[in-house]
Amino acid sequence: MNIAQRRSFHAILSVLFLDNLGLTVVYPIFTPLVLKPIYTLLPPQYPLSIRLILLGVLIASFPFAQFIAGPIIGHIADKKGRKFAFILALVGEGIGFFLTGLSIEMMNYTFLIFSRLFTGFFAGNMTICLSAISDMTVDVKGRSRNFGIVSSVVGISFVVAIVIGGTLSNDALNTFFNSSLPFWAMALFSIVNIGIISLKFQETHTEPPQTKNYFIEGCRELLKISNERKIKYLYGTFFFFMLGWVVSLQFLSSFLIEHFTKEKLAITLTFVGVGLAWCVGNIGINRILIRFFKPGKILFYTLLLSTFCLFLTSEVRTFLLFIHLIIIGGLSASIAWTNCLALISIKAPSHLQGKLLGVNQSVATISMAFAPLFGGMVGEFDIRTIYLFASGSLLISMIILIIYKLKNRF
Repeated sequence: MNIAQRRSFHAILSVLFLDNLGLTVVYPIFTPLVLKPIYTLLPPQYPLSIRLILLGVLIASFPFAQFIAGPIIGHIADKKGRKFAFILALVGEGIGFFLTGLSIEMMNYTFLIFSRLFTGFFAGNMTICLSAISDMTVDVKGRSRNFGIVSSVVGISFVVAIVIGGTLSNDALNTFFNSSLPFWAMALFSIVNIGIISLKFQETHTEPPQTKNYFIEGCRELLKISNERKIKYLYGTFFFFMLGWVVSLQFLSSFLIEHFTKEKLAITLTFVGVGLAWCVGNIGINRILIRFFKPGKILFYTLLLSTFCLFLTSEVRTFLLFIHLIIIGGLSASIAWTNCLALISIKAPSHLQGKLLGVNQSVATISMAFAPLFGGMVGEFDIRTIYLFASGSLLISMIILIIYKLKNRF
């Protein structure tokens, strides 16, 4: 990369950091707001069963809107340029974060759902980020390396989001802190990122738009992409991989409380360990692996290791062994995520990168929306079966990848 590209790359990472914060900062905030009757977000007579359903709807609203908007944002990035799409998405996100904070101040559940749908619709920055990085990197190994850095930023933001959400919403630490404050902070961060993109980001997509009829053309090209056999196999691999891994994360705290510990510090440190492992996997290990192996082989063996680790977590009876397995599983999953994205990205020409990665973002977000539903249904039998389900989902992902390998060379 030249100097201008490095500055653009750093600006992209800043935007990506905010995007993932907006997705994960809600976890320590929404749960008590919905489940505890002392808050007035819901009528106090609502039973726990209804509250759990409404919590699931609230959390799923953000990725559901992302699912709808991913291809649209990607198409805009292809036709109007990455910079225009970045600024559009950041303005929308900033407004959405402000509305979320306002809805919590008002303790209005319906308004809160609307605000999360609005924010999620504009939170398509992952698509634009990956598209811009693809513009700057032409070979699959280079994309694997740069996507690895992206994955590391996602891991860091996951840890920071838990800290920000848990700290700024805790009025026991400071009377100024409340559940709305993290979202005011996210809105302010959006404004900062608009400035960073305006000043630091240099447009990476130079192809002029061929038509003004964005909607019709976008639908046609999306249908064409979706019918590509090679892409469909990789999308299938990515969907079941994301489903299994998201389930394992979303129910991690419940699993720890049920079988190992109820200490908040131990649970928080477990999440921090997984987040740091996700970073180490891409900053260190993946950068070494791509020097010697093709991304397809790296993807297969890291999927295999992650599947094995998640299967064993359902059977172990000691906390120390569980911690080691879930951290190794997170490390290998981070490398798998990176190389699967690199393989998907390299299959499309530059003028379709945004739409292709937009569809992929939709695949990822719909798996996030399904994960709590499937995990909850499976967990009704025995919470240990959740990790059996997660490992089974990763195994299906591997099977699809094997079929893809038999029909196409990596």
